Amino acid sequence: MRRTRNMAVVALIIASVALVVVSLVGGTERVDLGQAWREWREGLPPAQSPMLGIILDQRLPRTLAALIVGCGLALAGAAFQAMLRNPLAEPYTLGVASFGALGAWTATILIGAYSFPAYLLGLPTIQLLAFVFAELDIIIVYQLAAHRDRISPSVLLLGGITMGMLANGGILFMRYLADPNRVVMMDRWLMGGVDVLGYRPVLTLLAGVAPCAVILLAQAPKYDQLGFGPELAAGRGVNVRLLQATTFVVGSLMTAVAVSVVGTIAFVGLIVPHIVRSITGSRHRLLMPLSAVVGGGFLCFCDIIARKILPGETPIGIVTTLLGGPFFLYLLLRRRFTDWDA
Repeated sequence: MRRTRNMAVVALIIASVALVVVSLVGGTERVDLGQAWREWREGLPPAQSPMLGIILDQRLPRTLAALIVGCGLALAGAAFQAMLRNPLAEPYTLGVASFGALGAWTATILIGAYSFPAYLLGLPTIQLLAFVFAELDIIIVYQLAAHRDRISPSVLLLGGITMGMLANGGILFMRYLADPNRVVMMDRWLMGGVDVLGYRPVLTLLAGVAPCAVILLAQAPKYDQLGFGPELAAGRGVNVRLLQATTFVVGSLMTAVAVSVVGTIAFVGLIVPHIVRSITGSRHRLLMPLSAVVGGGFLCFCDIIARKILPGETPIGIVTTLLGGPFFLYLLLRRRFTDWDA
C-alpha cells in the first residue's frame, strides 16, 4: 500500500513537470525545441532566433505565471481546508477571490478616472486594495462562522458565498461607473488569464506568492495537530488563535496578489488538494508541498486546454470553472456540512 502511494506521488510530480514542458511548446505557433536549443547555443540575436524568441518572450512568462498562481491557489486551498476543517473551503468559495477582484477593480477605476495615485505606501495600489478587500472578506466570514470558539462549516460556506455575491454586485457597480473601453478590458481580466506580457507580472507574483507559500508550508505540522481537534492541538502546544490569524492573513494575501495580476481563477484551491489528499491522506507535511506542485501543473494543463482545445485564447478562468463546478457539486452530494472528517 505504501509503495503504491509513493508511486502515485512520483507519478503526480512527473505529470506536473511534463505539463509545464508541454505548456512551453504548446500554442497556436508550433515550437521546435531542437531549433530553439541550437539558436541559444549559437548566440543568435533575437531577430534571427524565432523559436527561442517565442519561448522566452511569450511562452515562458505565461507558463511561469500559471505555475506560480496554481501553486499559490492550491496551497491556500489546502491551508483553508485544514484550518477550517471543511472540505469545501478555498479562496473562491470563501469569497476571498471575489473580494480581491473587487478591490483590484476599485483601484483600477480610481486610478483611471479619478487620478488616484498608482502607488500607496510604496506598494502598487491595485495589489494593496486587492489585499485589503480580501482581508475584509475573510474577517467578516470568520466572524459570522465563529461561535463559542468553534467554526460552523455550513455558516462558513454560506457566508463565503454571500460575500462573493456582494462582491459581484460591487463589481457590477464599478462597471457601471467605468469608461466603456475600460469595461471591456476589465471584463476580460475578470475571466482570469495568465497571458501576461513580459516578466514584470511574473516577478510581482513571485514576490507575493513565494514568501506566503513558505510561511504556510511551515505551518504543516500544526495543521496535522489541528486535525485531532482544536482542544487537543492547543494541549499539544499549538497556538490555535495565532495559527488561524496566520492562515487567514497569509492565504488571503497570496490570493489577493494572484487575483490582482491574473484575475479571478476559481476552484484550483478546491480541486487540487482533494486530488492530492486522495493519495497522500491528510498528512499536511506531504499534502501541502505536493498540492503546490500539482497546482502549478494543473493550471498549466488548464492553460493548454484554453489555448489548444477551446476556440481562440479562451480565458483560463472559464476552464477552471467548467472543471470545478461539477467537482464542487460532487462534493456537495458526497458530504454533509460537518466538521472535517479526513
